[in-house]
This record gives sequence, structure tokens and C-alpha cells, in this order.
Amino acid sequence: MLSDRFLVFYNYDPTDPPRFHDGPIDAGYFDWLFEMLAGTGLTFLYRCNTAGRAYYRAKAMAPFDHECVDPRNPAAQYWHRVADMMDGGDPLATAVEAARRHGVPIWGWVNWNEFQCVRRDYVSLVDPVWYAAPRKYWCSRDGSRFYHGIPDFGDAEVQERLEAMTGELLGYGIDGLYLSTRSHSWYACFDTPDWDAHLEPFGFTDRVVADYRGRHGVDIRYEPYDAEEFYRIKGEHFSEVIARTGRRLHAAGRPFVVGLSPDRYELCVAFGDGMAAAPHLLLRKDWERWAADGAVDGICAERACPKEKILDAPPLELFRRTLPDGFPLFLWLDNARFVNRDHGPFHLANWDRYDVEEVLGMVAAAQQAGARGAFLHSLYHYTSFDSGGESIGGYGVLPRREYLDALRRWSAEQAPARD
Repeated sequence: MLSDRFLVFYNYDPTDPPRFHDGPIDAGYFDWLFEMLAGTGLTFLYRCNTAGRAYYRAKAMAPFDHECVDPRNPAAQYWHRVADMMDGGDPLATAVEAARRHGVPIWGWVNWNEFQCVRRDYVSLVDPVWYAAPRKYWCSRDGSRFYHGIPDFGDAEVQERLEAMTGELLGYGIDGLYLSTRSHSWYACFDTPDWDAHLEPFGFTDRVVADYRGRHGVDIRYEPYDAEEFYRIKGEHFSEVIARTGRRLHAAGRPFVVGLSPDRYELCVAFGDGMAAAPHLLLRKDWERWAADGAVDGICAERACPKEKILDAPPLELFRRTLPDGFPLFLWLDNARFVNRDHGPFHLANWDRYDVEEVLGMVAAAQQAGARGAFLHSLYHYTSFDSGGESIGGYGVLPRREYLDALRRWSAEQAPARD
């Protein structure tokens, strides 16, 4: 189902343009954006949710609204512009319409393991459905704590809800779906004092406990257990959801690519020292099974946002060694680095861009590595909105059209090889 050509994805998060674009985020904005993207060869990747909130008119997930913004902090009030965008229409539907007008493919981008992200004094991205039903999340061994971010993939209602989200996105006419395992759920719940003291493994859900007992006669809540088998059972439940999603997409003729840390057990792509719980959020990822069953059409090697300039791609060796020859592999390429300039959470002035030659060099290196394509993360930061003459951090005055012009030339050079 994937194109034979080298695919370059333009990762796009709809929370940033409302806060920094000089104008409303409406049909005119998306027409302006996709006109710039036309001819670049890029596939538009629309981020459909961050943590527990959606950026489309969702029914299976709560959309971003004004209640997400902390009313006490004046510096946080520009986040209301994101809610204004949602109030004004359906940005995903508008993006799909503009993509069709300008001949740009458009995929959906979802995250399943980040259903809560709270940045104190700024935004609270909490999924109200499962917040009120915490046993839908992974729990600690004694059942006293829940990781509000990682759902119980073996729970029937969880599986049905995730499939409903996929069905909603198919209803928009997207050309494919990308599942990322990067996570903004940095804390078990809220980052209260000493929240990360004495952390233990999460994932002792009712079905994991029952499956382990059924196979080995052991209740892992009270008795010694084999950690590898514990990870394997959790991984089997995750594989069930992967298979279910793949079937739904393939029935509609749409491809499915999954982004993973190039590690067998790490579920969340950890953000350095900002995710202390990552070693306690493990399962066995059976990507060989996904490929053999035809559940997924490609695997992307993901990584966290860098704080130093990193031009090298994440490694593909583990995937290449364990998957069939020629199975489509993708690379996640960051095109900016985080530099904390004290502008507050998620503010783009806290970032520095890579130059045009570096971005093109990363794409070329991905091709030379034998990848089927690349996901360009952060490039949209400095190419997807007009800053109205204002210089934003290390990006300058936006948009930086020279990047899209360079990619347009690159795409023209690739054309003969596609025939």
C-alpha cells in the first residue's frame, strides 16, 4: 500500500500555528500553507492528538478546549487561540480539503501512550474519559497507582475506543495513519513532590494478571514472577491493538506505519531525564509478528527531541536484523534542537533550527541508509506560519520558505527515478 518512491513526511502539530501565526487558522490559512507545500514531494502528517486532547472534531476523544488553559497565568493565555481554532471549525477537515486542492498527500498522526500531559500553570491535557476510570490505565503491582498515559491495551473497551478513533480519522479521507510512541505523559499522574520516588513497574492490569495466572498458575501481584513473561504478555495485548488497527486501515485501502524506539522493550520514546518512569513502562514489542501478519506496512525508528544538534539518524540495525529483507523502514529526523530560553512550555522561541543544507543532508543520508522514507520533525515550526515580522527564537522571521524551495528542487531531481 505504500508508494514505491522515497517518502518524506512533513510532521505538523496544529497547536503551534494558532499561537504564532499572524492571522486566523481557517480555510485561507490552510490554502496558503498547502500552496507552499505543493510540488515539494512532501506528505503532510497531521497530528491528531497531544496527550488526552484531539485537534479535530472528535467524538471518541475530547477536543482541545478553553478549559485546558490555566486561567491564573497571564503568560498561558495565548493557548486560548488553539481553542479558538477548534471553535471556528474543524482544522483536520479543512486541512484535508486544502491538501486535495493542491495535490499533497495527507496522513493522520496519533499517539496512544500519552493520554495525559499537565504543564503546571500553562495547560492541562487530560483525557476526561479515562481520568474518571483510572483502571483503564496501566497500574502498579499493588494497584495503588495508575500511569495516566499508558492505557490497558488488553481491555476490550480500550481496544474499541482506539479503533473508534481510527474510524473517525478514516472518515476524513486521510491517505494513511502513523502511530507514534513518543510520549508527553512524563509523570505517573501530576508532578507532585517526590512523585518519582520508589517507582516500580506498571502494567499489572486485570487481564495481564489473569493471563499470567492462566498460563503459569501464578498471581503476579503477590508471588515471584518472570519479568520477561510479564513483558511478553503486555506486548501481546499491544499487538492485538496493532492488528485491529491494521485490519481497519487495510480494509479502507490505507497504509499503517508505526514509530518505535529501536529497543525491544522501551514502550515510550523517553525524553532524556524528563521521563523518570520510562524504565518502568516496558513491554515486549513483537514487530516481527506485526510484519508477518501484515498488520503494519512500515516501522519508523523514533527518538526524543534533541538538546544538542544531532544530524545522525536513529539506528535501524535492530529492525533490519529482525525483519524480512526489504521490509519498509523509516527514519525520524529532528530538524531543530531545544534550547531553554525560559519562554515557557512548548514555546517555539526555545528552539534553534538546522540550516537548509543540514536538512537536505539528513534526507540524503536516510536514502543512502536504505530507508523507505523520513519523518521531518520540527521543520513545520519555521515553515508553516507567518510570524508577522516578529523574530521567534532561533528561527527568525517566519516562514522560512527557502527550506520548501530546496525540497521542491530536491523533489524535481527525484522525479526521473520514480518512473
